Amino acid sequence: MKKNIRELRKAESRKMEQIQRKKRTQKIIVIASLSIIAVLSLMIAASMPGNPNPNDQINNSDIAAPSDVISQTEISIPLSEIGPNAKFYSYDSDGIEIRYFALLGSDGNVHVAFDACDVCYDAKKGYRQNGDVMQCINCDKEFSINSIGTDNTAGGCWPSFLPTFIDGENVLIEISDLEAKKYMF
Repeated sequence: MKKNIRELRKAESRKMEQIQRKKRTQKIIVIASLSIIAVLSLMIAASMPGNPNPNDQINNSDIAAPSDVISQTEISIPLSEIGPNAKFYSYDSDGIEIRYFALLGSDGNVHVAFDACDVCYDAKKGYRQNGDVMQCINCDKEFSINSIGTDNTAGGCWPSFLPTFIDGENVLIEISDLEAKKYMF
């Protein structure tokens, strides 16, 4: 009889331990599920329109003023300032900041374009450099640096063309060409 009572107590103790383990497992599952739901909700909320990603916004400290307004018709950027990393510039046109960038491609050529897309310009997000490509911050489309500085013949997203010419040690940009794309900014 004592043996049966001990066995019953042991069985009852094992049953209680099993119930406690099950309760702990259920709590862990509930906490993990709520954590996943919270993280997913934050991710969705951050990607909603009206909640822009702060990494997608242009940081004004990253935009340099034009190197030199050499006349009432031209802006100059010294070639010595242009390297493999995109350098962003701006030109103030009656309070509207017209942005553009310049960089040296792996082909050895200077590539200059507006910091606005022919299609996505309404988003006013511009471009960022990602290795050897420039990436539209709005639609994530990427463009080889060596292809930048040409007219958009295919349509669609493209760093908007900004005519330039090299004169000695400077890249020259006509102010009228900057003004022509003012509507993008």
